[in-house]
Amino acid sequence: MTEKIVKMKRNTWLKVVLSAYFYVFTEASRCFFPKPWHGEYFHLGYSSPLKVVNNTISEKGKCVENFGSHFVMEDSEYGEKCWRCMSIYRKHQNVLSYKESYCETYFDTFESLCGNIAGDSQMHTMFRRDSEPVKCPFKGPFTFSYSKGGSGLNTCSFPQSYLDSCTDHHKLQLNFQACIDVQGSESVSEELQCIATWTEGSKKYLVAEMNREHVYSDESKYRCFVYEKTGKGDNKTVKMAQSLSASCDGLWSPTEGYRTFDMEKVSGPRSRCELPTWVTDHHSWTSLDSSIQLHINSGEKSFKLKNLQDVIHPEDSHVSCHDIVKKEKNIVKLVTYVKSGCDSGFVCSVFIQEAHNVIKVQFGHKARIPSEACSDLYFSSSVIKSLLLVSKATSTDSCPMSGRYEISPHSPLPISPCPNPNSLHLVSGCGSSALTVEHQCSSQNRTKTEYSCKAHWTGPGRRTHIILSSHTSSQLMCLSYTDNHGFLSSHSCHTELHHNTFNISQSGPCVQALSSVSLARHLAAPLTTVLILSLFSVLSSSVFCTVRTS
Repeated sequence: MTEKIVKMKRNTWLKVVLSAYFYVFTEASRCFFPKPWHGEYFHLGYSSPLKVVNNTISEKGKCVENFGSHFVMEDSEYGEKCWRCMSIYRKHQNVLSYKESYCETYFDTFESLCGNIAGDSQMHTMFRRDSEPVKCPFKGPFTFSYSKGGSGLNTCSFPQSYLDSCTDHHKLQLNFQACIDVQGSESVSEELQCIATWTEGSKKYLVAEMNREHVYSDESKYRCFVYEKTGKGDNKTVKMAQSLSASCDGLWSPTEGYRTFDMEKVSGPRSRCELPTWVTDHHSWTSLDSSIQLHINSGEKSFKLKNLQDVIHPEDSHVSCHDIVKKEKNIVKLVTYVKSGCDSGFVCSVFIQEAHNVIKVQFGHKARIPSEACSDLYFSSSVIKSLLLVSKATSTDSCPMSGRYEISPHSPLPISPCPNPNSLHLVSGCGSSALTVEHQCSSQNRTKTEYSCKAHWTGPGRRTHIILSSHTSSQLMCLSYTDNHGFLSSHSCHTELHHNTFNISQSGPCVQALSSVSLARHLAAPLTTVLILSLFSVLSSSVFCTVRTS
């Protein structure tokens, strides 16, 4: 009997222990933070990131109860256990905001603890570290004025500053201008990567990571913005305010903040703007050395310009027609909108048709306002950058010269395999559409290199230009000649850099065709005609970077 009583007591005690354990376990596991909240967050005022994992937030404690947006956290202060209530809201996948009570030891219920959070309590914000960026809410370009302090008394409005979205739509670039009459204004560029956007009533918020000078920590990297959009299209305006620190605390109005912005959308095209048909009929163009590629986009109002000079980091620019300034038969002057990465602006561009498959393109410097692009400040002889482009669909053309010519180089030429050949001859026409270069180096046998004529035209000063290609190289060459002088350019057929010149004299007519003899005599009226051979290579590292004076 005694054993039975002992056994019953043991079972009862075991049930009590198991019940207590089950109660504690279920109570402790009733509160878990949603999985999408988990991660590391930056919180202003804390030296290390706050980690949200399962039912804990580092520096805040362990969650023991949850109802609605309220989470009761068990923590300790000064060695004594206490509880605080946190009212947490997920503003965005990368942003949590919360209000909280004091960490209390004595209170009636968890509900009463959460009821102690005042409506005007400070709202704290936490930004997810290493977060995935989001699409920015502004699509530029915009001009803007700005001021610090929100008073509007020290507004920097002239010259106008400039904001545009980057090719990567997760980024914005702000180009601040300095105003001589505004203390604290400065000429500097800041790049923003957008990591969160959300709306609260009529106000819209943006959180961004700043990429600028003197950004060494999370505290200097994160900034919050509140903004308001009005109008549509070209009439769109934006008012925006920026936080002083890495928090959205106290940022209530787009007109009050550490820095405020008044933004206006740059006006769009005033007329229907299209590229000339003699450009769009050839969808792909290339420079002579293939370092610059131009491809017409669908719609034929824009093109992609690729600079391959830097093989590791090739540069792509998207160029669209913004406005037509002048249009004639073989020449058109446009204002184009150019964007490369986060760099953008309006560029005066001139397209000249040299031959049916050859164009010359001139680019000025970038302006921030379309109406200024073709002014002397941004488009003059000292800043113009010229490109000679040949259609990739170019077929073999007839060569304009006929006869056999002896070449006397003044310096080593790229068409000769040796610097000082014993003999160098050029044969053109004579029953063939090709141009042949015959050369003999020292005691070696005479060798021949054959070139195909891709295009030819006559420019100012009766200078004739011929685009040549070789089966042994993908590089094109420009052969130019006049009656009295010539030069070898390192830029294009049109750059007048007087070096690597050579003379040429007729050494024999073509016996195959009388017409060729007649043409050769006509070309060789003066016994000595100077020819030039030029290889095209773009000297600048970027098509739209600062241009050196020719």
